[in-house]
Amino acid sequence: MSILTDDKLDDFTITARREIVFYLRQLINDGTQVSVTFNEGQDSVLTVLLDVDEEKGTLIFDWGGSEEMNRKLLQSNRNHFIARPMGVRNQFIGGIVREVSYSKRRAFSVDLPEKYIRLQRREFFRLTLPITQRPVCTITVAEKQEVAFETVDLGLGGVGLEIPSLPFPCELGRVFPNTRIDIKSQGVLQVTIKVCFIGEVSRGNRHAIRLGCHFENLTPGQENELQKFITFVQREERARMGR
Repeated sequence: MSILTDDKLDDFTITARREIVFYLRQLINDGTQVSVTFNEGQDSVLTVLLDVDEEKGTLIFDWGGSEEMNRKLLQSNRNHFIARPMGVRNQFIGGIVREVSYSKRRAFSVDLPEKYIRLQRREFFRLTLPITQRPVCTITVAEKQEVAFETVDLGLGGVGLEIPSLPFPCELGRVFPNTRIDIKSQGVLQVTIKVCFIGEVSRGNRHAIRLGCHFENLTPGQENELQKFITFVQREERARMGR
């Protein structure tokens, strides 16, 4: 994993402690592997994050597999942490690393970072929407036929839709130019979508047909409205989780 030092990363840099802790906890909960690179990029340790202690302002991560690299890491005072959950590059810089005991095992501790960088290609990012924040997406199939879907994920590149059963024939590549997504406080967005995926999903006793769709020719104004809605949902979720 290479280290990015581009000075133009301000748009991707998070400085709010609550948001930094939120993303660190996501890496912990998902068990995402993290590469810690040090010694000017010549050495690295592969690890996973274990815990965040907000009161002490520290991050705990797992002991590495190589004792030689562990020893070198304990002597380093500048370390680059890099992870790629769901293909989204997350990175931050940590200071001096300390040896601690966590759950009766050897582990590392480092101060929480003051800056956290998430580099995601906006056209590929999809936010999985909580059940309470899923807009209705209405597809105009024919002149007098409209079908309502549940929006399950959303991004600037496209949308994931679900419905218990599909009441019309559909094939990959089909384009629906008169589609409306009710993004609540942002109003109703009228878009053109192209079907790129058709499949079935099951959650317990619930079965549904899922369509994965790509947005065709979004305007800058539409992108802005979508981004506002995505940001709103993310903030609401972080507040709900108390982080």
